[in-house]
This record gives sequence, C-alpha cells and structure tokens, in this order.
Amino acid sequence: MEWAQQFLEQYGYWAVFIWTFIEGETVFIVAAALAGAGLMDPAKVIVTAASGAFAGHLFYFGLGHWRGMQIIQALPFLRNHYPKAKQIMDKYLDQHGNWTIFIFQYLYGTRLVAALLFGCSSISFWRFFWLQIVNCISWAFIIYAAGHFLGMTALAVVHRFGVIGLLVAIAIIAIISLGLYVKYGHHHVRKHLVLKNPDKDD
Repeated sequence: MEWAQQFLEQYGYWAVFIWTFIEGETVFIVAAALAGAGLMDPAKVIVTAASGAFAGHLFYFGLGHWRGMQIIQALPFLRNHYPKAKQIMDKYLDQHGNWTIFIFQYLYGTRLVAALLFGCSSISFWRFFWLQIVNCISWAFIIYAAGHFLGMTALAVVHRFGVIGLLVAIAIIAIISLGLYVKYGHHHVRKHLVLKNPDKDD
C-alpha cells in the first residue's frame, strides 16, 4: 500500500490535471475515490481538478477566438459534437446569457467544442474568465463529492463481499442504467440534444 501511495503522490495529481484540462471526469472521479480511501489528499485533488478545467477552458476559448470554426471543421471529433453544442447554445444563450457556460460543464462531450464556440462569440475574455472561476470551483466540489461517495461505497462493498462482489455490483448497476436510458432517456436526448433532420417532417 505504501508504494501505491507514493506513486499517486508523485504522478496522480498530474493525471488529474491533464485529464481535466482535456475534458472529462473519469480520472477525477477515480482520484476522489482514492482520496476517500486515504491514498490521495482531498484538497489537492479538488484544487488540481479545478485548475486543470480552468486552464483548459481558457486555452480552448483562446483557440476559439483565434480560429474556432476552422479548428472545429478540421477535427472530426469536434465536428461531430458541434451540431449538438451549437443547438444548445442557440437555445439557451438568449434566455440565460453567458450563464450558459455552467450548462456545458455538465454535458459530457460538448465541453471542449463549447469553449471554442464561446471564443467565437461576443462574450469578453474577462467575463468568461470570472465565470469560469466560479464554474470550475463549483464543478470540482460537486464531482469530488460524487467520486468520494462512490469510493467509500466501493470500499464498503469490498470489505463485505470482496472484489468479486464489487464487480458484480458494478455490472448490475451498469445493466440497470443502460436499461433505464434505453427505456426513458434515449428519446429525450434525441429530442433535445440532436438536431432534427431537415429532410423529415416535424
């Protein structure tokens, strides 16, 4: 256990920073779970994740201000997420203004392209800067709390049922989540987040 803690202390925080800089909560959630197990420092995990997300958003905003649409069209993974991000931005920007920034923080897959689009928009750098400070800090606390809870729950399951019990529990949760999404969430997501095909009738 001591070698694992030393490894995480040396490299774990860099992994959190790089992953949150790019996009996503996966490594952050794992780090929060490990912090719950005492292998990482909770405060450092939160600060590192918030800093990575903040630096990433400013970087993408700068790219967007420079040549946002050219970058989006040049990269397939950005081009694929562009219609969804553009539709959400068009839908909520008029209603909620620049606070739409907070909506994209929790829409996995659209965060990067959204930051590029904000760079193309009329929002000023400093307004984006201050909103992102609030956004990234609040996001870091929320995701850390979720990861910490998952980590503590996983430890409790392992102590009671062993590793096999944990794997079975994860498989059951995954199957139930997939079933609920297919039954209830799929059509809702398509209705609100996917552009309608103009060749089809409404």
